[in-house]
Amino acid sequence: MPSGDKHARGLIWGKPSDAQRGNNRRRVLRAIMVAPNTQVRLARFTHLSQATVSGIVQDLQREGVVVVDGNDSERGKKVSLTSVRGVAIGVEVSYDSVIVAARRVDGPRVEVDRSSRGAEHGSQVWIRECVSLIKDVVRRTGLDDTDIVSIGLGIPAAVEPRTGTISQVAWALDWERGMDVGARLREHFPGVPVIMDNEANFAAYGEFLYGGGRGAETVLFVKSSTSVSAGLVINGLIYRGRHGLASEIGHLVMDPQGVVCQCGNRGCLETVVGGARLVEQVRRAYIGYRVDLPTSLANVVERAKSGDLLCRRVLQDAGRGIGMALARTCNLLNPEKVFIGGELGRAADLLIEPAAEMMRQHALGGMFNYVAPMTVEASELGLQAGAQGALAFALNVDHVQPA
Repeated sequence: MPSGDKHARGLIWGKPSDAQRGNNRRRVLRAIMVAPNTQVRLARFTHLSQATVSGIVQDLQREGVVVVDGNDSERGKKVSLTSVRGVAIGVEVSYDSVIVAARRVDGPRVEVDRSSRGAEHGSQVWIRECVSLIKDVVRRTGLDDTDIVSIGLGIPAAVEPRTGTISQVAWALDWERGMDVGARLREHFPGVPVIMDNEANFAAYGEFLYGGGRGAETVLFVKSSTSVSAGLVINGLIYRGRHGLASEIGHLVMDPQGVVCQCGNRGCLETVVGGARLVEQVRRAYIGYRVDLPTSLANVVERAKSGDLLCRRVLQDAGRGIGMALARTCNLLNPEKVFIGGELGRAADLLIEPAAEMMRQHALGGMFNYVAPMTVEASELGLQAGAQGALAFALNVDHVQPA
């Protein structure tokens, strides 16, 4: 380590006995690591007073930990780190993929890698892929495993907010209620905090911090790939509900007599626009006419983007189904911004307008006709939203120094 470098672990990992000022100092440091910002916005993000943030920033300046872009008394100038050694990790485990993001805490560049072996391949497989990807992206930052300060882990299951364990999971996965899936990662990275939550919650958080939701009061993120889920961020906080089951838009019942869903109900949105259902529609329509039938939602999206009229129609109809579900959801939540991401987000040019049309028809008109109307947009971060949100969220959690 260069002599001038400070280690992020020593700066942001605390001890249970630390005084409140030490806690506040680490809170400000973590906020700067999440995103360099002005003192005013750091105060808003940390929920500390501007005077408290100003005093901490001045101390950190004297110690050479941060720099302020301009006179140190100007709270409108950006505060950023000097040379600090540490890397934050974000992981999104989906049914059919694992995406890992890594970023040095003192720089903006994000390293990302992906594997096509996700949760549906079994825990031994995706854990092995995840560990390999983490080691690879950390090396790309110029650091090593000993520099990892936190790992955020997004999974395709509901997570109990109070215990950090699974509260509901798809039957097809080799997980059980009450499991702490993150413990498997801790075995490979001992002493590193692993913070687990639903993948869509982290995607919403990532879009709020780094994507099109920057500065928005309320962000609803719909992640539509193999499954359909959503995350909700209100005033910078993820809303999870009592058991971590909030925003499960994929299980809104669209047709009580419809296809049986893996959750046990009939006609859930997921049975209408889930990846397997859309692939099935295309394959059924093409049987007898084509031999190169699509095998994944990604195939369907690529064909639609290349002009395949059948695939385009299937995705446009999916947009209408999502729009109907969103109309019901928005009548309850009235969000400021709605984002569509996941694999279907790659075909946003086909989905957004049909979805918005259904929302305008079935949601309260004031959402679209009032000053600063609600917007429906494609995710700016795309398939990286969940991993980047996981990275930021885990980095912002107060970590206790391992024994």
